[in-house]
Amino acid sequence: MAASKKTWYILGILGLLLVGFLFLLGDSEEGASNELSPSEIVANDKDSGKNAPKEIDSNLPGYTVLVYMNGSDLESTWDEEYEVFSGAASTDLEEMMNGLSGDDVQVIVETGGTLNWAYPEISGEQNQRWMVNEGGLTNLADVGAKNMGDSQTLADFVTWGVENYPANNYALIFWNHGGGSVLGFGSDELFDGDSLTLDEIGAGLAAAYEKTSKKLDLIGFDACLMATVETAYQLSPYAEYMIASQELEPGHGWDYTGALNYLSNEPYASGAEFGKAIVNTYKEHAIVFGEEKSITLSVIDLDKVPAVVQALEALVKEAGPIITADNKRFYSFAEGRSKAEDYGSTTAHGGITDMADLASIAKNVSSQYPDTADALQNAIHSAVVYNMNSIGRPDASGLSIYFPHKDKGNFDNNLSVYTGIGFSEIYVDFLNRYISRLTGVKSGVSIEKSNKEEFSFQYGSDESDIFEVQLNPDDLERIEQIYGVVAMLPEGSDGPMVYLGYDHYVNMDWETGLLQDDFSGEWLTWDGNFVSLFMVSQGEGYIRYAIPAILNGKEVDIIVHFDIESGEFEVLGAWRGIGEKTGMPDKNMLKISAGEEIIPLYYYDDNDEATEDEEYTRGEAFIVGKDKDLYYDVLPNGSYLYGFSIIDYSGNETYSDFVEILLEE
Repeated sequence: MAASKKTWYILGILGLLLVGFLFLLGDSEEGASNELSPSEIVANDKDSGKNAPKEIDSNLPGYTVLVYMNGSDLESTWDEEYEVFSGAASTDLEEMMNGLSGDDVQVIVETGGTLNWAYPEISGEQNQRWMVNEGGLTNLADVGAKNMGDSQTLADFVTWGVENYPANNYALIFWNHGGGSVLGFGSDELFDGDSLTLDEIGAGLAAAYEKTSKKLDLIGFDACLMATVETAYQLSPYAEYMIASQELEPGHGWDYTGALNYLSNEPYASGAEFGKAIVNTYKEHAIVFGEEKSITLSVIDLDKVPAVVQALEALVKEAGPIITADNKRFYSFAEGRSKAEDYGSTTAHGGITDMADLASIAKNVSSQYPDTADALQNAIHSAVVYNMNSIGRPDASGLSIYFPHKDKGNFDNNLSVYTGIGFSEIYVDFLNRYISRLTGVKSGVSIEKSNKEEFSFQYGSDESDIFEVQLNPDDLERIEQIYGVVAMLPEGSDGPMVYLGYDHYVNMDWETGLLQDDFSGEWLTWDGNFVSLFMVSQGEGYIRYAIPAILNGKEVDIIVHFDIESGEFEVLGAWRGIGEKTGMPDKNMLKISAGEEIIPLYYYDDNDEATEDEEYTRGEAFIVGKDKDLYYDVLPNGSYLYGFSIIDYSGNETYSDFVEILLEE
C-alpha cells in the first residue's frame, strides 16, 4: 500500500466547507437577528463601549467605503460552457451599484490583479480607480500596472481614498482569495500570483495612517480564512473593527446589495454595526445560493486583540517547558490541537493551511492549564462582538490561529514565513519547541501481533472471526487516529488493488491496546452506486467524509456530513482544492444538482515505488437523483482486503496486516 496515497487523504483533508443550519452567535439587539429561525442560537452580541455616537460633521458623507479589488482568476477564468469570463468581481460591483441610494455613502474601488475583466469598461492592463454609483461606475483615475501584492499599492490607494473622499466614517474591504496567516491575502495574475502577507498589509496600513492620521472604522476581508488572531493583531493599530471568515467563503461572497442598502439607510452606523449588517446579509445571501451550511463570519473588536495575544502568550509560556520535558504532557497538548476545529484544509489538490480555532485549542487543554487557558477563552469571547457559525463548524469562535499540525512537509517553510509576519515572538518560540517534538518521532506505532493466520470471514456466517491486532501499549498515548481500510482484490492474479477508502468502523481498547475490526461487509452507495469514501474528521455527533469523483468533467472532492444519531448523510457540495495558478484555496463549493453526472474515483496501488503521483481508476458513471440518497449496502460478491491504518501525532502511519474477506451469497 503506497504511504503517499494514504497520507493524501488522512493528512490532507480536514473538514472543509462543511455543514449545518446556521447558528448566529451574537444578537441581543431587537431586530438584529435578521429573523432567525427557532433552530438558531443567539448569543455573544456585546456592546464594546465604542458604539456611543461620535461627533458628526454634517458637511461630510456618512461613509467612505474603500474596496481593494484584486480580481485574479475569480474574475478572469473563462467559462467554456457559457463563453464568458467568470466575472465574480464584476458581479459584486453590480451588487454595489444596486445597493447604494442617496449621497451619504461613497464607494471607491481600485481594480487590478487580473488579466481580463467581465465588466467591459475595466482594463486588465492597469489598475484603475472608480466611484460606484447607482447603476454604474465613474472612472476616477488610471494609475498604471501596480502589483496588488505590494504594500505600497495598498498604502497609495488608502491614502488617496481618505484624502480625496473624506467622510465621517471609513471602511476598507479586501476582495479576493484569502489563505490565512501564512499565505496572506490575494493573488495578482499580472505579477506572478504575488500576495500580500500579513506584515505587508500592516506596512501598507501603517504608511496610510502616517499620512492621513485616520483610523478606519472597519476593515473587512471578503476572502477565505482571514479571521485570524494574527490578522487582527496586524490591523489593531489602524482600525476599530475587523470582519472576516475563519472558514473558506463560497464563491458568491458577501451580499453587497444588502450590506450597502443597510448602510445607505444608516450612514452613521459604527464599524461594529456595519459589520453586523454584513454578517446578516451574507447569511441570507448564502441561503439563496443554497450554501448556508458552510459559512462562518465574525466581527472583532480590534482594541481587545492585544489582550488576546497576551493571554495566548501566558498559556504557551506555561505549557512550553512542560511539553518539552514530559512526553505524556506533550501528547496531551497535541491531542488538544488535534481535536480543535480546522479550517481550509485541502485534499489531493493541494496542501493544508493548519489554521485552527483558537478558543477550541484553549478549551481542549484547559484541564491541564486551567488558569491560562480559561483566561485565553475569556479574552477571545470579549474580542469577538458578533459571530456566525454553523452546525458543521460549531466550535468556530470567531478567531483562528496558525498552529502546525498535519502539513509536516511544509513546517519549516511555513514557520519561516510565519516568523516574518510580525506576530508574537513568544508564540513563535513555542511553535519551534512544539514542531521540534512533533517531527522528532520518526517511527510509527508498533504492532506486536495479529490473528491474521487464524482469521476467516464469510458474510452472513455466525462463525466468521473478528480481525484483531495487538498494539504496543507504550505507544497508545501518541495515537491520533485509527481507520479501517477496505480494498477490492483484482480478478485473477494481475492488476492493482483498488481502495474503497477509509472508514471509522473499528473497536479500540485504549487500556490494553487491542484493536478489532467492526466491518460488516457494507459500504456507502449514492443512489445505489458504490463510491470511494474517506473519513476526514469526526466531531461530537458527526463524521465528515470526502468522496473523490469527477463532477461534470471536473475532478473534485464531494464533501458529505454524517449525523451519527440519525444515521443520515447529507451532501454539502464539491470542492476543487488549491488553485494551481493562485496557490490559494478554491473559493467555490460547487452545488450538486439532480441530473448531473458523477464518476467515482478509486485510488489504487500498482506496487510501483517509482510512481510518486496519486493514481486512480474511474468507476461507473451515474446520474444524480433528486434526493441524493446515500446509504450503506452490502458490497458485491467477491474478495476484499481489510486492514487498519494507525496514525500518530507526528504523522507517522502504520499499516497492519491485511486479511481477505470473502463476500458471496
